[in-house]
Amino acid sequence: MVRHRIIAVIGLLSCFAAACSSSLSPKEVLALGRAEALWAARPFDSYTYETVISCGECPDVMRHSARVLVSNGKVVGAVLVANDSVLSPTSFVTIDGLFAQIRRYQHEEWVRDVIVAYDPQLGYPTSISTFAKSGIMDGGGAQYISNLIATP
Repeated sequence: MVRHRIIAVIGLLSCFAAACSSSLSPKEVLALGRAEALWAARPFDSYTYETVISCGECPDVMRHSARVLVSNGKVVGAVLVANDSVLSPTSFVTIDGLFAQIRRYQHEEWVRDVIVAYDPQLGYPTSISTFAKSGIMDGGGAQYISNLIATP
């Protein structure tokens, strides 16, 4: 009986240690889950959104606002907002892809912290900021997501 208690305590301490070493706190993981549930409950599958990325090592084209077209769970197009120049859709992800990216960050060795803001109605991330551990140059960045519109 004592052995089972010791094993349970060790398991509990391991979980706490993992949470402490994660770039997302338990409260942030809960917020992520709530946001994903809101997003999953949306009444549409096709949409557009605008995004811009700010980071030291990003390609220049990613630093300009782009409109991403998603149809039935797949990115099918992207254009620069400024002039409607066509961009490669393979450079962008769906909102579900953004959620997956946030979840991956909590397991990335270089990530010290992740701060995410979510849309209160639909739950999609409106900003994702990553901060690198000390000694890692140009590791962090931010992505902003706005103007999400359901499409037919």
